[in-house]
Amino acid sequence: MENRRGSLAGLGGLVTLMFMVLLIGTAFGQEKEKAATPPSTAAEEAEKVALPEEEEEKPPLLPEEPGYFPGLLPPSPYGTLSEVGPITGVMAPYGYPAAYDTLLRGWKAHRLGPVIVAPYFEYDGIYRSNIYQTSNNKQSDFVNCLNPGIRFELPILSRHKVSVGYLGNYYIYSENSDQSHYDHNVNADAVVNFRNNLSLRFGNTYRSATEERNVSTSRKRNYDRINPYFTGTYAFADKWKFQGSYEYDCLDFADIQDRRNEYREHIGGMTLYYKFWPKTAALVQYIITSREYPYEPRGDNMSHTPLLGLTWDPTAKLSGTVKFGYTMKKFDQDVVGRDDSPDSWAMSLQTLYRYSRFTTFTLTGQHSIQEDIDLGNNNAYRNTGIYASWNHDWHFIRAAVYLAFAYTRNDYLGTIFDTGTGQFINRLDDIFSFGGGISRPITSWLRARLDYQYIDRSSNLSNYTYNEHRMLVGLQSSF
Repeated sequence: MENRRGSLAGLGGLVTLMFMVLLIGTAFGQEKEKAATPPSTAAEEAEKVALPEEEEEKPPLLPEEPGYFPGLLPPSPYGTLSEVGPITGVMAPYGYPAAYDTLLRGWKAHRLGPVIVAPYFEYDGIYRSNIYQTSNNKQSDFVNCLNPGIRFELPILSRHKVSVGYLGNYYIYSENSDQSHYDHNVNADAVVNFRNNLSLRFGNTYRSATEERNVSTSRKRNYDRINPYFTGTYAFADKWKFQGSYEYDCLDFADIQDRRNEYREHIGGMTLYYKFWPKTAALVQYIITSREYPYEPRGDNMSHTPLLGLTWDPTAKLSGTVKFGYTMKKFDQDVVGRDDSPDSWAMSLQTLYRYSRFTTFTLTGQHSIQEDIDLGNNNAYRNTGIYASWNHDWHFIRAAVYLAFAYTRNDYLGTIFDTGTGQFINRLDDIFSFGGGISRPITSWLRARLDYQYIDRSSNLSNYTYNEHRMLVGLQSSF
């Protein structure tokens, strides 16, 4: 109890310190407001390259998808394998183009010969009220989180680029030290743009990480995840564009007892775009997925998903993609108690609305068939999720603030035995979360952030219901 009070006291001290830093920085910023450059959003700042030497010669980074939204807490729990689908590439969760490179962090860059280098380091103090996500006997803890990162980028002929990045996620628990773990992420990516409207993108993302102990696994699980990907895009006749994509998702666990959850997944996709308005295009897409479980072949399956949708130009006031379709999934083997042909309608939505220069709204949603590798027979479930956020550049105090809301429903199609009731039931989970935060530059190379998030999961399966409060206080630096 005394250690826990010490953790809470330490958190309170950090919160107080961060508020003082924010207030001092605000006062300092207001004194220099007249001499300051016009404010910009956090996303715009992340794309700037500040080279102190020879300012007129600074080479801008080549355009790319936003890989990171500073200050935004993920709706999914820390240290879990709960990502929906692949973690990178065009087929990534919810169709995020940002998932091509989840390692982009630094907003200041330096030139080392032809190479642009962007270093990054973040420290977060995180208070979690329920670290094991249990319905009772909750344990809280204070987590020290260190995030070192660096990115190297080589522009070639102003049209191509090669980049390599590293990001570490080191979670150090104050009281429950056996829960501490050190995750590593590496990404290599190349973009080639030919003059005949053909562009190629290929790369590989590697993640060596730990799934934290929770009610599903009851212990920590170390794993490696590799995601090589390739995308080719060809534009023709001014209004037409064709895109082909392939991605491989390989998940391996360190312990032999977890081998039954390992899988190999091949994902292929073809998309045809037709621009019927200057900034709006229709799309037709087809995705085929083949997943194999080397040590649990009963889970092997294949799915086909045709989709129709619209996409808006990134420069438009409303940008993003929305598409609807239908997934036809079939397991190779028939298993009693499992839906072996879990077909379902499919939807993917990702939009950003620029309300003003300082305010944006984002809305992300999906409906798809997913698989729970932790349950017997690799049961499939229908995943419905929505994520909305309000982001505002509070230029009066030079701070970026946000509010976020997320809701997910997982409807399992096969029956599972509930030890609490002694009956076979169809599991149903509802996950709700909301939060907000503020971040503010203290200097050109240092930012302070303060975030809060509440997560609540209700389930009709015994022991899977929980709630958790998280408070994060941190400093981000790019030097």
